[in-house]
This record gives sequence, C-alpha cells and structure tokens, in this order.
Amino acid sequence: MHRETAFIGVDLGTSTQRKSTGLAYLVEKNGRPWIESPPMHIISDDLQIHSYIKQIAGEFSFSIIAIDAPLSLPDHGTMRECEIRLRKHGIACYPSGAEWVSKWVDKGIELKTWAEDELGARVIEVYPYAARIALDIGAGVKKKTNKGRRVIQDGLLGFVGGLDKFAKDKLLSDDELDAILSAYVAYCEGKGIAVKIEGEDGVIYLPVKRRDHTIDEYASADNYFPD
Repeated sequence: MHRETAFIGVDLGTSTQRKSTGLAYLVEKNGRPWIESPPMHIISDDLQIHSYIKQIAGEFSFSIIAIDAPLSLPDHGTMRECEIRLRKHGIACYPSGAEWVSKWVDKGIELKTWAEDELGARVIEVYPYAARIALDIGAGVKKKTNKGRRVIQDGLLGFVGGLDKFAKDKLLSDDELDAILSAYVAYCEGKGIAVKIEGEDGVIYLPVKRRDHTIDEYASADNYFPD
C-alpha cells in the first residue's frame, strides 16, 4: 500500500568528479515534517539522482520535488523577475541567464521535465539560502565552514522531526543540509503555506516566515518582503 506524499529535496550540483548533489526526503508524521532516512551526498550523475528519486517516489502516491536550481530562463537579460525581486531585498542569488551557470540551469530544467513526465510529480524551484533567511536559521553564517554548518543543522532540528537521529553524532554536509531545507519547503507547499516569489519568467518558493521563534505568519507574496 502506497503512503500519501513524499516531500523530496534536491540540492543539485553539476560535478561528476566529487560529491556535489544533496538528496533528502520528508514525510508527515504526527502533523509535522519528519525525516525517516539519512540524507545522501552523491556525485551529480543523472542516473544516480533519478534512481534515488524514483525509489522514494515509488513508495508514495504522490511526490512534491523541490529542486535547488533555476528551473526556467529569463525572458530577457541574465536575471528573472523573481531573482531581481530577491536581490532588491538584499538576498543574493545567481543570475540564471548567465553563461557560467548554464550547465546547472540546464540540468535543473532537464530534471524537472523528467520528474514530471516519468513520475507525475509536482516540481518546484527553491532557494535554501533564502529559506534560511525566512526561517532565521544561520542567515549570516558561511555554510561551507564547520561552524556555519553546525548553526544550520542545529536550527533545522527545530523544524524537522527525526533529524536528531541522523545529526546527533555527525555534522552533515552543506549539500545535505540544503537538501533538507529544500524538502522542508516542499512540505510547506504541500500544506499550502509556502510563499511564491514570482514573475512572468519563473517562481521561487519559500517557507512561511519565522517570527518570535515560532511560525505564526502566513505571509502572502505581497507582504513577504516589506518595503
């Protein structure tokens, strides 16, 4: 018997020479997001990524897959409207139309197409750094450092049940942490509480904002970033 919904996070990299892609999935347990298997950190080989997603999705009736990579190209110039909006509010992001990120963008679009066509999954674009700002998890830390990863990992413990089992004696990689964050945004979207930062040429999904150490603001896209 298939379970209801899997919330899968993909921190998509491009290197097939080193581990550069993080993978994780969440389920709902007792009314909250729950991680039941350790995240994975693999080389960015399409067959390996597809195999992981297909195996997880096959256990559920439906999957929402959140990919940390641009899933569309700008209508003109090097930046989409959603990226311009993020930058306007001080959140740095890569210009999806720049030549130097084209391999990453193409890989993301190809993965989205495959997941929708082969699995019938719902696929959304996410941005873990912006998600951390919204959730107030290590907004000012560097995720490539051990100290930064520790701050992010400890912060995620308050949002994702079951994570302490896999993080108790281990410091997860930045790709694994971003995959968990991505899966968390997929969960928010599944519950109808994600926020869309959108434009004519793309949409980035973020979690609801955190205020006073609890999530109590179901912000609309119009007031997510105050002027």
